[in-house]
Amino acid sequence: MQRWTSQALLLPPRASWQRADLEFEGVEHDGASFVLHVFLNNDSADEATPRTAAEGYAGYLTVFAHGDCWGDAGHCDITEPVSAFDRRPPQPLIPFNATLEVSEALDALPEGTQQFTVTTLAFNKADDSAGVLRFSQLTLLTYA
Repeated sequence: MQRWTSQALLLPPRASWQRADLEFEGVEHDGASFVLHVFLNNDSADEATPRTAAEGYAGYLTVFAHGDCWGDAGHCDITEPVSAFDRRPPQPLIPFNATLEVSEALDALPEGTQQFTVTTLAFNKADDSAGVLRFSQLTLLTYA
């Protein structure tokens, strides 16, 4: 299991939004597939923590990754388009954004909460989860 905890994120007043998403930006998926369990305001969450609202559980994401590269040298290198007219599909290993809807989990936080932390637990079947979760930024998106 790999654990990652964010710095405190600001929570806009509840009356100002109808839906909230956590967006993991630039998720790399060139290794093993994994499942990511997300907890709010529970920095001590681990694999034994119940996945309940009382424990801050917000949900999970599954990342179906590429796995090992079996091609020749350079086959799996991420390349940019040759030109603006390059009509080939994008390289499949380009990092992507993964979004988790967390409106109910944020509603379950105590009244008056102004900031919260996000703790993620990444697991994969091979049990070599150390370093499987790699992403560039975590963002809270709210929608009126």
